[in-house]
Amino acid sequence: MQKGEGYGIIFLINIVYSIQEVNKMKAIYTCGICPKKPCAKGEANFPKNCPTVERRDIVEQSVAIYKQDEMVHKIMNFANTLPKKKNGELRSRTEEIIEFIKQMGFKTIGVAFCYSTSKEAKQFVKLLEQYDLKIVPVCCKVGSIDIEDIDIQKDKEGFVATCNPITQAEIMNQENTELNVVIGLCVGHDILFNKYSKGLVTTLVAKDRKYAHCPVKGLEAVKV
Repeated sequence: MQKGEGYGIIFLINIVYSIQEVNKMKAIYTCGICPKKPCAKGEANFPKNCPTVERRDIVEQSVAIYKQDEMVHKIMNFANTLPKKKNGELRSRTEEIIEFIKQMGFKTIGVAFCYSTSKEAKQFVKLLEQYDLKIVPVCCKVGSIDIEDIDIQKDKEGFVATCNPITQAEIMNQENTELNVVIGLCVGHDILFNKYSKGLVTTLVAKDRKYAHCPVKGLEAVKV
């Protein structure tokens, strides 16, 4: 083997290794890149690695739950009617959530909101007050806990109130909320809130600081 050939082989090995690593990171199902979505049309020409085919066991288990669990069936039924009003006009997400609350017959509603979206939370609470509901709004700064008290380093001097999603969830659990509506919780804090909430959870406002709480714009701005 000549001197240059050894470097060439090493280079090729590195390329193969890099390709293998990239392949490891690919999506395991083709849903994200499937152009035709036959699952939505009742067609049978499913692509390779389609979960409709590959995970038929889970599909069948889910169908049984939809049919047998009364609460699940009720939610699925009402979710199907929410997008449009009787006159055909589309509902906003705010209107959908309120209509869902009414149709489900819920009486105790939690509102978990970020300090930075206090204005939006106030507007939503006022809307809910028009109905015969027990409303449990809790701001993320509840407890007035300095961030150092949970062993997180400050980035500035003075009191820095930490967000407190676990307390938000536990207060709502104590009040037996049936549905908790999230307004602008930070990524991470929303995850913890969902983890600890015993009540059902839906999101009214997904925080996006850069794009005025419209995450879709962030997707459109990223070049793949």
